[in-house]
Amino acid sequence: MTDIERKKLEELVAKVFTLAYELGTNVDELFREVRQLRFETKDKDFEAALINLEHAFFMVVQSINILKDQTRNTITSTKKIA
Repeated sequence: MTDIERKKLEELVAKVFTLAYELGTNVDELFREVRQLRFETKDKDFEAALINLEHAFFMVVQSINILKDQTRNTITSTKKIA
């Protein structure tokens, strides 16, 4: 790996982690609003739809975590090369 490649990777990793943090924060805020709405409704069909939406938020968070893990793995592999 060249120094240019390493620098480009470091910039990319910083962008990924910044994006993941911002996205995670925004998803968490929306999730809390959906959850509050679910607790407040008395409509069982609407409640079921909101539960499905909560699950979708969970899947997004899992994807963000996978993205961060794979990014960390990329950095780890470059340290082994260096």
